[in-house]
Amino acid sequence: MRHVRAELVVGSVLVVVAGLGACRPQQTAPTAEATYFPVVQDSLWGFIDAGGQVSISPQFERAWPFSEGLALVKIGDRYGYIDPDGETVIPPQFTDAWFFSGGLAPVEKDGQWVYIDRSGKTAVEPAFRIESSVLEQGGKPEPQLGRTRVGDFYGYVNPSGDIVIEPRYNQAWNFVEGLARVRVGGRWGYIRPDGSVAIEPRFDLAWDFSGGLALVEIDGKYGYVDPSGSFVWEPTR
Repeated sequence: MRHVRAELVVGSVLVVVAGLGACRPQQTAPTAEATYFPVVQDSLWGFIDAGGQVSISPQFERAWPFSEGLALVKIGDRYGYIDPDGETVIPPQFTDAWFFSGGLAPVEKDGQWVYIDRSGKTAVEPAFRIESSVLEQGGKPEPQLGRTRVGDFYGYVNPSGDIVIEPRYNQAWNFVEGLARVRVGGRWGYIRPDGSVAIEPRFDLAWDFSGGLALVEIDGKYGYVDPSGSFVWEPTR
């Protein structure tokens, strides 16, 4: 899957193309958005709940977080979607795909990108091109503090533009669920809105918190930590 971590996100973190809002049907609230988390075990991906218990057994080549009640998974060389019971809702048939947002998901089909609805039918024509640089897997940013860059370092400003956390990080992201992931040298950790360290930088990669847990990578293995930095799911490959 050709997705990269983006510096910039268009609209919400899961919206990839602006201007199509009027075409998107309203959906009921998702039930697995923040309760099931993708994990890898013995090179296969499945899902755990917030307590670290396996909810969907590892069986996929790759899996991504639930969005609007459906999770993107890879089986073989194709992408499809499952529900919180692990049942296939949209069979794996796409050469690339992304999350649902506003009732639609962008997928690559027959060499072109289109939007599909929750039934798997093409919902928006004509095909369009998506630049992977605007896609990011993550949570919903909280606007109280915004990132700022001074020289080669990042810090944070309040809505008035005043610097409240001095630029001292090699990389920094938005605050989500009260914590922001920052990179110091080659390691990632998390800080609080007052600038204090919540989780010491010790991860090779880190993602935003969602539902009280955050995905992290150490030595090529993935695990989940809680806001204290304790592992709920120990890193596995």
